[in-house]
Amino acid sequence: MSTKPVAVVVGVGPGTGAALARRFAEKYAVALVARRAENLKTVADEIRARGGEALEAPADVTSASAVRAAFDAIRATLGAPEVLLYNAGSGTWGTIADVTPEQFESAWRTNAFGAFLCAREVAADMVARGRGAIVFTGATAGVKAPSRSRSAPRSSRRAASRSRSRAISARAACTSRG
Repeated sequence: MSTKPVAVVVGVGPGTGAALARRFAEKYAVALVARRAENLKTVADEIRARGGEALEAPADVTSASAVRAAFDAIRATLGAPEVLLYNAGSGTWGTIADVTPEQFESAWRTNAFGAFLCAREVAADMVARGRGAIVFTGATAGVKAPSRSRSAPRSSRRAASRSRSRAISARAACTSRG
């Protein structure tokens, strides 16, 4: 177990996810989650080279069993997360007429369902501890009108993130009051 608080960064690629991991590694033990193990190893090695603590936890966020296994490993190795940064994202560019139902569902599974699975893994510990933070990242393409921006799958992510954030906050507030 780490003596530092634990932050989990989900969706660690070469951009925002890696930047979040590096930044949080300054004060937290950081667990890195992504499908591609090579992305995790590169960022984790960099954090460790700077004296930080990093755990690689490869997982496909669209799989409930894979997410559960990753968070079980995180809790067993580092401890219960105090911060969840959900940065995983997927999507096909196109208008509502261009995107197929299969493409939309695939994006939804990563953008919304995966976020739900990860938030579910950390919420109980955060409520029991009386503190914690869950952050869902997103691009501006997710708030533009789909007919103009060609981002139909991304705008559903943004709507789902907002709704999910409100629901988690309301549930946590109710649970923590007893």
